Amino acid sequence: MNKHKKFFKTKKRCRYLLLKLTVLVALCCLVAFMATAFFIDKNAFGILQTISTDKAKNVAMQAINDSVSTVIDSDEESYKEFVDYRYDKDGNIISVGTNTNLTNAIEGNILDGVVKRIDSQSRCPVKIPIGTLTGNDLLIGRGPAITFYMSLSGNARSGIENLFESTGINQSRHQIQIRVEVDISIILAGKSMTTSVENTIVIGETIIVGQIPESYVRQPQ
Repeated sequence: MNKHKKFFKTKKRCRYLLLKLTVLVALCCLVAFMATAFFIDKNAFGILQTISTDKAKNVAMQAINDSVSTVIDSDEESYKEFVDYRYDKDGNIISVGTNTNLTNAIEGNILDGVVKRIDSQSRCPVKIPIGTLTGNDLLIGRGPAITFYMSLSGNARSGIENLFESTGINQSRHQIQIRVEVDISIILAGKSMTTSVENTIVIGETIIVGQIPESYVRQPQ
């Protein structure tokens, strides 16, 4: 009888010790997990911010290129009237002007396209490997990727520029360029950031035989 009691008492004590050990191990794992999560969270946002900002810039740059291509390709014939060349009695170009109404229409359509393309990215995914989030150089690019989502919105402005470049004896290249600047607002993980991009694209080009028009030589580029 006493032997039985002793056996059950020992068994009960072993179960108690096992339960205690299990709880202790679980608490250690929880503390380790929380410490790791805190470390990653502390370092991750800076990394996440850098990667997300770079992606937002790429999205905006693509939006600029796509918008310019779409607008220019949609009505290519109308751009023949974009530039107005005036000649002297000897056939030399004495001035170069641009069609203001057409210029305004081009800029308006391009800017509208850029903003719409950026604003459509209300749920833009950003995938980052867990190893990258730790900030450890040895772990960069390793481990399963975590997907974050950012929301983008943009504000764009533009300007038309004329550029003249000598291409040989008595020849010059006249380029019409549009410079598009975009300010991007990024909302990610409940925090907001801003960044900006700028791109200049040639929308028209003509080779001029003769002297560079005096009216444009004196204009700053």
